[in-house]
Amino acid sequence: MRIIKEQGNMSTINFEAKLFKIGSWTILRLPKDASTKLPSRGMTMVEGTINGSNFQAALEPDGKGSHWFKVNKTRCKAAGTDNTVMLTIKPSKEWPEPKIPTDLKKALAVSPKIQTR
Repeated sequence: MRIIKEQGNMSTINFEAKLFKIGSWTILRLPKDASTKLPSRGMTMVEGTINGSNFQAALEPDGKGSHWFKVNKTRCKAAGTDNTVMLTIKPSKEWPEPKIPTDLKKALAVSPKIQTR
């Protein structure tokens, strides 16, 4: 893995990386050089492209000085069949609202007392 190009200070980071299979998951680990350009050693939200396909992801620290994220099936298809992919990422200040499971929504709707806590 290597960084191809960086544009600006703390803005866009361009690099290539390999996709790895771990069980049923496909993950991507950022090169350490790319991770060091992120604003946090902890969990960080980024937006960007994988082989030109847009994505947003929360990067997890890997405990080895870098970050990783799970690449879902849709992103894998958009990235193509190559093991090595090109990424362009930049830190995002906005975190998406979590999706609340339907069964939890229903349980909360029938218990107004819980909603006030």
